[in-house]
Amino acid sequence: MRSIGRLSTGLALLSLFPAVAAAQETRTFTDAWFWGVKAGAMSVPTPVESEIAPMVGVDWLITRTRGGLYLSYEHGFLDDARSTVDGQAVELGDYRRASFSLMAFPREFGTLRPYAGIGMALNFVNKSNPVSGAGAVDPTRLEDARSNTSFVLMGGVQAGRGPVAFFAQASAMPTDSRFVLNDGGIYMLEAGLRFNVGSAIERIDR
Repeated sequence: MRSIGRLSTGLALLSLFPAVAAAQETRTFTDAWFWGVKAGAMSVPTPVESEIAPMVGVDWLITRTRGGLYLSYEHGFLDDARSTVDGQAVELGDYRRASFSLMAFPREFGTLRPYAGIGMALNFVNKSNPVSGAGAVDPTRLEDARSNTSFVLMGGVQAGRGPVAFFAQASAMPTDSRFVLNDGGIYMLEAGLRFNVGSAIERIDR
C-alpha cells in the first residue's frame, strides 16, 4: 500500500510538469521583470597605463512594449592598476559602478531583440593610495578622485523566449578629468543570462 501511495504521489507530481512548462512558455517579454547575471571586460584608462580588466555584475530590467527601465551593478578587478592625482602616481583598488538607464526596444527579429539605452552611472574606485616614494598628495583630493558621476550610453541584443534569455551588450561613459580613470572614456563589453521572473503589472481578473 505504501508503494502504491508513493506511485500515486509521483504520478500526481508528473502531471503538474506540463502545466508548469506551459506557464513558463507563456511568459512574454512585454511588461516583465528580468533579473540578470553577467561577466565581461572593461577598459581602464589612466595617464599611466591603459589596460583591460575583467568584471562581473547583476542587472534588473523592467520592460514595456517598446521601452523599459534598466538598473545595474558591476564590479571590475583592477589588479595593480595605476593612475595619477595632481601629477603624483597612485595605486588603484577595485572598481564599482551602479547605473540606471531608460531603454528602447525598437523591433523584434524572431527571437532577437536589439535595444539601446541612455542613463546615469556612479563610478567608484575602492582605493587610491600614493605609490611608495611618490610625492605627497592632498588626502581630500585623493578621496574626491575616487568617485565620478557620468552619462552612460549602451546598446545590445537579447535572444530567447520563455523564462531564460541570453544577452550581449556594450556601454560607453565619458569621465571627468578629476576622476582617477580619466584618460578617455570607460568602455564595457558584457554578456550573460536574464531570467524572466514574472509580470511587472498586476493583472486583475474579471
